[in-house]
Amino acid sequence: MNVTATTIEVFAQQLKSRTTVVQMVESFFLLMINLVSFLGNLLLGIAVIKNPNLRRTIPNMYIISLAVSDFLMSLLGTPFSVASLITGKWPFNNLTCQFQGFWILFMCAVSLQTLAVTAVNRYFRVVRSRGLYQKIFNMKTTKITIAILWIMALFAPLPYVVAGHDFFFHTGKVFCAHNAESLHGGYGAYLVLVYVAIPLIIILTCYTRVFIAVRKHNLNFRPRIRSSCKSGKNSSNSCLSVAEVNVTYILLVVVIGFLTCWTPVLVIDMIDFINGDWKLKRPVYVSYNCLATASTSLNPIIYGVMNRTFRSEYLKIFAIFKRNRYFRVVRSHLLYQKSST
Repeated sequence: MNVTATTIEVFAQQLKSRTTVVQMVESFFLLMINLVSFLGNLLLGIAVIKNPNLRRTIPNMYIISLAVSDFLMSLLGTPFSVASLITGKWPFNNLTCQFQGFWILFMCAVSLQTLAVTAVNRYFRVVRSRGLYQKIFNMKTTKITIAILWIMALFAPLPYVVAGHDFFFHTGKVFCAHNAESLHGGYGAYLVLVYVAIPLIIILTCYTRVFIAVRKHNLNFRPRIRSSCKSGKNSSNSCLSVAEVNVTYILLVVVIGFLTCWTPVLVIDMIDFINGDWKLKRPVYVSYNCLATASTSLNPIIYGVMNRTFRSEYLKIFAIFKRNRYFRVVRSHLLYQKSST
């Protein structure tokens, strides 16, 4: 306990005594990452609201769920860390710290579980038969699954709170986190197993099978297979449409992006768990925070680049803003001319 407290105190002193350049660079990077996440997921949400067709496919329902969790993280989670980097301390009260600690665990659990369920969806669509997929996955069951998923995610932070533990401001990671004692009391094993290990195993297993199946489909695809699909004679994964293959690739890229950001985070957490203390350098923990936040900003960019429908909606929204800005400039110019005469 004393070693941990001393480590946190050292980080606190380092956070407070940073040079102006370091303070500006750290604050700027996390602020920009969070701004991209906020605006990107907001843009995706507006696109979904404006185009009802985007809400009519099962894969898009998972995309929307993931975007909501990422948006809520950028709105109610990360801004507190940005403010802490700017001020060099936790500038809010203890209740806000408890909220942030709870919220971060909640949103992270939602994201990982959503990706795991999405992987299962792609497995049944690509690897198993079309008939089985249609029997298991429909819009009603998908919405129920997403609702259950969000409820289950609440049980990531709830046991910690119910056990009477408080979140504390981690001066290295610059956000409110659970204490080291709770990790060694069984809660850490529960958190890692249920909300990290199991979802990751599901994601890796399902997408490995999916990748093999899609590759085999692309190699073996022939016009006669295409005609048999159209006639309904074939219900296996050889009947995958170009759109289904594209959706699968997009979701695979989403998972790769997520794992790219979170693998270093998980490695750092594992090192800390083994050491029983936070013995790494403070810049490593600041990078930890930035990488975790960056994972929430990637998805709107991926959809915009790889999905034609989302890209089209993005461009329409940008066109509206551009046109409104043009009208405001013209209106201001006309009012100026009128007042000058």
